[in-house]
Amino acid sequence: MLKDKASSKNLMKFLLFLLPILMVSTGLAYAEPFENIQSSVLDYTENTATVQISWNQDETASSYEIGCVSCFPNTEESTSSTSITLSEITTFPNSSIAMLYGLAYDLEGNLIAAKQIFVNLES
Repeated sequence: MLKDKASSKNLMKFLLFLLPILMVSTGLAYAEPFENIQSSVLDYTENTATVQISWNQDETASSYEIGCVSCFPNTEESTSSTSITLSEITTFPNSSIAMLYGLAYDLEGNLIAAKQIFVNLES
């Protein structure tokens, strides 16, 4: 009976080791998260800019919201695409850096990812 308990424990340890490998190999971990965010300053005149933001397709996300924290007033745009262009982007006072944010939502409207995006408008 002791031998059966020892072999049962060894089997459980093996299964616990094997489970993550099986999950990855069956495709459960292939969804790419909301990352690889790229920004391009399309136009910068005086104190405002037009900025294009693009990112990879997140298979779990159905919509995205991109907004500007450093802007006054704060602005935001929503899309189901993987890029968006924001106008009238402004920087923090005495700086050339604008702070944007990106939010990804699933089909039920639940927030699944949030990212900060810093853009140097003078580069």
